[in-house]
Amino acid sequence: MENISNQITFMKKGLLSLSTLLLLCVAAFAQDDEKAIKEAALKPKDAAVVVTDSVKHWKFAGSVNANFGQVALVNWAGGGQNSISVLLNGNASAKYAKGKWAWDNDLNISWGIIAQGKLRDLKNNKFPVRKNVDIIQLTSKAGYSIDKKNKWFVAGLLDFRSQLTPGYEYPGDSVKTKISQFAAPAYLTLSLGINYKPVSYFSIYLSPVAGKFTFCTNNVDVTRYGVEKGKIYRAEFGAFLRADFQKDIFKNVNLKTSIELFQNYLDKKHKDALVATEIDDYEAINGVGSAPSSMTDKLYYDNRGNTDVNWSTLISFKINKFLQASLETQLIYDHDVATPKFRGDGTAYKGRGTQFREAFNLGIGYKF
Repeated sequence: MENISNQITFMKKGLLSLSTLLLLCVAAFAQDDEKAIKEAALKPKDAAVVVTDSVKHWKFAGSVNANFGQVALVNWAGGGQNSISVLLNGNASAKYAKGKWAWDNDLNISWGIIAQGKLRDLKNNKFPVRKNVDIIQLTSKAGYSIDKKNKWFVAGLLDFRSQLTPGYEYPGDSVKTKISQFAAPAYLTLSLGINYKPVSYFSIYLSPVAGKFTFCTNNVDVTRYGVEKGKIYRAEFGAFLRADFQKDIFKNVNLKTSIELFQNYLDKKHKDALVATEIDDYEAINGVGSAPSSMTDKLYYDNRGNTDVNWSTLISFKINKFLQASLETQLIYDHDVATPKFRGDGTAYKGRGTQFREAFNLGIGYKF
């Protein structure tokens, strides 16, 4: 237990250090431009040129949205349920370009809750309010141009994904089981490669040297996320590809999409965390070594042929200055992650499959 506690402390310090380093880098670049502006103030006739150039180095953009939904039914003959929902979205980008250097940073956050049921029954339900969306993703990519037109870059990329608040399964109205929280799981990808950016709204990044880390603290079922029981992280080494596209495709309609692919190089004999747990549970009842070959034969598999996929798309519609709509989708496939499945008789079990999420939102928002 002490060893696991030390690993958790190390993981938290590592994530904090990465965040601090990123903020310090942004501050350092910003201070360089601020210094240039101050120096320009001492030379009036050159000031306009220097200030303009400094402003051009950084480009900031983003949006925040708040969406609300509510339904109330009283003696409604057609049936139905009362419901209240809230969804908050925010995304921001900071892009730096100076000479042959380019640095792109993107932050996306989505969080939402919903409460539904008959008013007279809500008091008997201990958990009427449930989370339905919770995503945080930070991507930072820096590169140095190797051609005259600044289209090809030697680049490094950092990508972090997790969630903000705990997530639960609800076997019953009065029972809940925590299955996730911030940094459980958390996915961190670090890589070096080549970035091709032929136009401002499209880029494709390919890395033959990439590390993917899955972190999961021990107070949730770590085997759901491909981490072996008793451990808090899993490390993979392979190739990574990411493509990004963002552009106004029509007036007041913006399309933003990105796809990430990761291919493991070395995981030829991967221990299946789900099967290992099933064997442990079976042998706890029937004795050590009693697991049948139908279970043990599945304990290890070649993971090199499995490609992890994360594809997200956001279409934003600006109706007027403050009213906005959006359509958001996300598709994820990770062979190491357990997803909820159901047998023909209706019983639930943990298996593998493609995850998909879709949300259409209409509410107030502000774009900058």
